[in-house]
Amino acid sequence: MKLKVGETLILEELNNQKQIIRYRCKIAEIRENALLIDYPIEEKTGKSPVLLNGTSFTAIYVVDNQVFRFLTTFVCRISGQVPVMLMSFEGEDKMEEIQRRNYVRVETNVDIAVHSLTQAFRPFATLTSDIGGGGALILLPEKSEIGEEDLIEVWISLPMASATYQYVKLKGKVIRVFTDKHTNGMRATIAFITQTERDRQPIIRFCFEKQLESRKKLLEMESRKHS
Repeated sequence: MKLKVGETLILEELNNQKQIIRYRCKIAEIRENALLIDYPIEEKTGKSPVLLNGTSFTAIYVVDNQVFRFLTTFVCRISGQVPVMLMSFEGEDKMEEIQRRNYVRVETNVDIAVHSLTQAFRPFATLTSDIGGGGALILLPEKSEIGEEDLIEVWISLPMASATYQYVKLKGKVIRVFTDKHTNGMRATIAFITQTERDRQPIIRFCFEKQLESRKKLLEMESRKHS
């Protein structure tokens, strides 16, 4: 079973202006040919939309380093102590995998604090240059004492699409320290070392959201070109 109750589902809707509107919701119940979800929240406004029965969506679901996509339709609202929405679901065999277990990296600057597990260098705070579920490329401060093969612990602050921050603490290892030819600044490549794959999930979800954001901007640019 790929889908799990309580996990997040992202719903994408194409509006009349050919813009993608994204909503977030939680899976409340999984049935043979339907899903029950809590009321979706639009990511930009933080509000629940008024949806018409029959509205179609592309659903995005992330689990265990994999991303799945499937089509779904809003059927009706179901009242109760906790009101939910009934969505069509054609079964897991209709879910298309769009990202496999390799870890997608995105170029982005997020705050990261780096500590040595062996007291080999003084802790420092910096930014990533890119990040993915497997590791990150970080900017090094001047006269940094960090070295290759150093074992580290990092704290990462991830700005999520829901306008909240996800804080992640992971152990890692320094793979390479080098000078960037374009900026002459020092860089370090680090690999994350995790106990379980679940530890990587916030970073994987963050990277996926960044990809969706880039895709949305590209579609909006294309739409303006042809309008």
